Amino acid sequence: MRPSLVPRRASTLVAAGLAVACVMTLSGCAVLDGRSPFDTSNVSYADVEKALPAVQDALDAAALPVEVSLYTGASNCEGACDLGVGVRLLAAEDARRPALDQEALDPDTLAAVLVVVLPEVSGMPVYVGSGFSDDGAGLDLEPAVRALGLDEAPFSTSIGELRIPDDELGTALDQATARLDR
Repeated sequence: MRPSLVPRRASTLVAAGLAVACVMTLSGCAVLDGRSPFDTSNVSYADVEKALPAVQDALDAAALPVEVSLYTGASNCEGACDLGVGVRLLAAEDARRPALDQEALDPDTLAAVLVVVLPEVSGMPVYVGSGFSDDGAGLDLEPAVRALGLDEAPFSTSIGELRIPDDELGTALDQATARLDR
């Protein structure tokens, strides 16, 4: 007597269904909004995009001595993305050009940018980085970060970018305000 193939096919279908369910569970956020399947933050690209107009309006209303552009910031999209609002700082077009490729960002300028940006963001980290203009001039963020006391945990600076965690926005705002009030 030959055994029936029906039970084997049923178990194969169940195994295939479980495999598909696991893949969909792990990649659900990647499928839904482009984040890593291992992202542990509660912030989506849509959340960041929704926050950017208010930040841009606040920046437009402020007279800052640097050019500021916004982007979607992330700490690492191969693991937990930790998405947030990104602020890129460039020397203003009419600013004097340094002899070196990078000029140190004035701590008061960083403080002024933070005082404008941080009140407009909640529930997500803020990334502040320096970029390079078309002619290759850039701003060195490190001295300004140290002067504001944002160079130690829970804040982090990596490759010219300051990360302010979502639960430390108030602390960073207080430090920036204190710098401007001195």
